[in-house]
Amino acid sequence: MLQSTVLFFRFSPEHKAMKKTPPGFTRTLLSIAIPVTLQNLLASSFTLIDTLMIGVLGDMPLAAVGMAGKWTWFLTIVFFGFASGASVFIAQYYGADDTAGIHRTYGLVTVGTQIASALFMLIALLFPEAVVRLFSSDAETITLGASYLRIIAISYPFLALTRGGGTLLQSTGNVMIPFAGSLVSVAVNVILNALLIFGLCGFPALGVQGAAIASLISAIVNTLVVYGAGLAKKTLLRTGLSALRGITGSFIRDFAVVSTPAMLNETMWALGNLMYSSVYGHMGTGAYASITVVRTIEELMSVAVMGLCSSCAVMIGSYIGRGDIPLAKLCARRHVELVIGISVASGAAMLLLRQPLLSLFGVSQAVREDALSVLTIYAFEMTLRNVPAILVMGVFRAGGDTRYGLVIDCITLYLIGLPATAAAGLVFRLSVPMTYLIMYLSEDVFKCIAYITHMRSGKWIRPVI
Repeated sequence: MLQSTVLFFRFSPEHKAMKKTPPGFTRTLLSIAIPVTLQNLLASSFTLIDTLMIGVLGDMPLAAVGMAGKWTWFLTIVFFGFASGASVFIAQYYGADDTAGIHRTYGLVTVGTQIASALFMLIALLFPEAVVRLFSSDAETITLGASYLRIIAISYPFLALTRGGGTLLQSTGNVMIPFAGSLVSVAVNVILNALLIFGLCGFPALGVQGAAIASLISAIVNTLVVYGAGLAKKTLLRTGLSALRGITGSFIRDFAVVSTPAMLNETMWALGNLMYSSVYGHMGTGAYASITVVRTIEELMSVAVMGLCSSCAVMIGSYIGRGDIPLAKLCARRHVELVIGISVASGAAMLLLRQPLLSLFGVSQAVREDALSVLTIYAFEMTLRNVPAILVMGVFRAGGDTRYGLVIDCITLYLIGLPATAAAGLVFRLSVPMTYLIMYLSEDVFKCIAYITHMRSGKWIRPVI
């Protein structure tokens, strides 16, 4: 089914009508969105499993791993920035049936992500305590977090390889291979977590360090599955050194014009979120533990939207690559409508399930009460959070417009959200739920208005090939 649906959005005739969904459109969307959604669900469950198991050890280990994990999270956001720029080119090249263009884009993103992984790994190995100290001043928390970071940093080159290979495969319709890699790696992580954190079956009980070792091994396994299957299936991963030979100075400049704003957008957004985490960390270890729990559940609830972002980006890029602008605009509208419906349904589910979900975490009563209030806020605010996500990551970037999101995100984050949150949590000493409410609303209301207006203008359609 996947092959036929990929052929549809590459080679179907022009669609003049803008109001009717063309035959095969929904099938194409689902054939991409469902596997990517399942892959994102597995990735989120990876974090959830770690949080659940480490939470049994207490609030301090949970907070320590959450703080150390922020460094890895920041790196994955940098990877996502590279991948966002690359997916614009790969999807449009794929729509135009330009294999050489796909190869050189993949080669460039591989080099870029490996350089970033080496830099982050070096800092984490040499200065782990300094990294964790960004989020906490508690000596024991810093020591625990540093012990975790020293081990998990070794996984960074493998994470880079998986991100580059996954971007190529997803942008060309081969979505099942990254899904299989995530499935196997999560299974490995669950088993090794149980063995190494708690010392089951005769293994040593390593606690926080055991969780790091399990994550490292599972990252390596994920890379082996993605590249092993990709090469065996004769996908475009079989490029060899030809991917690097196709990189020229003019292509790097063209790539940078489109990709740099996307990379800056993700990097600045990630840096801002690290600052948000620092605010909660300095509000207290309990505050940070509650936000760690909430963030884990948030990731789980956002997987469907991230799947739609991926399907939207692939489809719109392919439509624009072959010159079908009306269908690209229709695709954007349909995806936004779907995200609104999913957000409302997910918010209602969150209200019903928030207490059972929180009961899974072995945290203190105070942490659980704060997390319960924050999840209630998140349930009502979910639509305002998800609509900007689909527009920036799924619509604008696929259309070739990577600058608008950068400008709006920086304004709302650095000029509105961060100052308001820091004042609420550190100056006025408001509660964790009230600080969280101010953090989200101060950004998302303005974002929704700005992004919906931009989508309706059609100015986001900027072919890059």
